[in-house]
Amino acid sequence: MIDQFSFKVATELQYGVGCSRSIGTFLADRGYTRVSVLVDEGVATNSSYYREIFGLLDSDGRQIHVEVLRGTEEPDYDYLDDVVAAFCPIETDIIIGIGGGSCLDITKAVAVLLTNPGKGVDYRGFDKVVNPGIPTIAIPTTAGTGSEVTINAVFTDKHEKKKLGINGRYLNATFALLDAEWTMSCPLSVAVSSGMDALTHTLESFMCKKSNLLTRTFSREAFRQIYTALPALIDDPQNHEKRQQILLGSYLAGIALFNSGSGISGALSYPIGVHYKVPHGIGGGIFLASVVEYNVAKGYLEYAELLDLVEPSPGISVEEKNQRFAKRLRALSDLLDVPRYLDQWGITIENVSEVAKLMLPLQAAFDQNPVPFAADHDALAMLKKHVRP
Repeated sequence: MIDQFSFKVATELQYGVGCSRSIGTFLADRGYTRVSVLVDEGVATNSSYYREIFGLLDSDGRQIHVEVLRGTEEPDYDYLDDVVAAFCPIETDIIIGIGGGSCLDITKAVAVLLTNPGKGVDYRGFDKVVNPGIPTIAIPTTAGTGSEVTINAVFTDKHEKKKLGINGRYLNATFALLDAEWTMSCPLSVAVSSGMDALTHTLESFMCKKSNLLTRTFSREAFRQIYTALPALIDDPQNHEKRQQILLGSYLAGIALFNSGSGISGALSYPIGVHYKVPHGIGGGIFLASVVEYNVAKGYLEYAELLDLVEPSPGISVEEKNQRFAKRLRALSDLLDVPRYLDQWGITIENVSEVAKLMLPLQAAFDQNPVPFAADHDALAMLKKHVRP
């Protein structure tokens, strides 16, 4: 944990179950009359809540423009440019993104590409955006990515087969609206993938070398919210309070992540997402318990602090707390039926060595782990744990 750091949060939060029903007043109070909506195809087609909220938007004399995004979990720069082109003729005061993390990433990127020349890929990297974008409202319909508060918008360059987004300055949403009503119709598999994504952000931002006193404050509370609420996806799926907890935890984890850094699980998920189409949240979630077990075996002791938040354990040693934490995390993954193996995406014992070579450029990310993890051999060993013998 470092003791000299900077910290930033630039997104204004509106929070609460059902708070979307005040969106008309929210827009009117701020003078937004020309409103564009970017919405996931599945939400636009299947969500009765979307129809209700759209009715509130399409009132009071507002001009409404809607773009429905095709179902995509890993958007690429070419698709981003297509969406921007559809917006160019439209005069708009604010763009509202309603959907999962990819939809929100597209929303944030479109907002800056409408005020900065060129194509999306021209801004790949960090702090390349010069002009502020059009104001945005990010409304997540899944609880996990944290895109509603991060300063990242992730896209795949399908020509180079690399995933590197537009990051940094002006890539935050202006407003975030966290309302569990949007998540209630989310399919279980998507809810689990998103929840594991949030849990990955939480643990990696907590333990990474660039964590600091402030990011750990967010990480700890994010972990408490997410860990205690995720079982409800299985045990009590219509529990609005638990869904709202996961949304809040995801938001807090996102703040911690972009102000500190990530780690092994998140890094491993990127190449297998690009090359083998492993969904990002599941990609990180598959490895998360194994990374915790690896760190504990190597002598990392600070998970004890997180265990005490959810299962106070007086009278046992710090070492035992860390071991118990690893077991609890593995049990949670199993409860949520997070896959242990990668074979359903075509990663097997026959090609795992080739897959491991994709990890070689990721050493800088692996170096954020609190104990050493080498791209040239530890990554292969980790991958082998997740292919069937």
